Amino acid sequence: MKEGFTIGELARRCGVSRDAVRFYERERLLPRPRRTASGYRIYGPEDEERLGFIRRAQAVGLTLEDITELIRLHEVHGPAECRTVAERLRHRIEALDRKIAELTAFRRHLRDNLRRCEAAEAEACPVVLDLIKGR
Repeated sequence: MKEGFTIGELARRCGVSRDAVRFYERERLLPRPRRTASGYRIYGPEDEERLGFIRRAQAVGLTLEDITELIRLHEVHGPAECRTVAERLRHRIEALDRKIAELTAFRRHLRDNLRRCEAAEAEACPVVLDLIKGR
């Protein structure tokens, strides 16, 4: 009897596909799993914990590069660990702030165009005309 669980079981437990598990292995976010005599991957609770961490980190907007670095820092346990993590998080916050500003400007543009469409009395929509003319 095997100890641990198969790739399918790990994927189900963590809410990802088998392909995602293989991808994380290729990217070295997950360590190489043990293999059965017949070559099947066998995972343990530590793999489930690591995959859960990866998924939670992605859900809060961290990149795979960020996650790789956090995993590395977790394994190193150096005194500068928190400062490095803080710097990564600072950069991610700055990127999010830029994205929020871009999305806010885009929303404002869409809202302005919506108002123009709703107020239009001509046969042709002014927004479509602007797009055709490249404005």
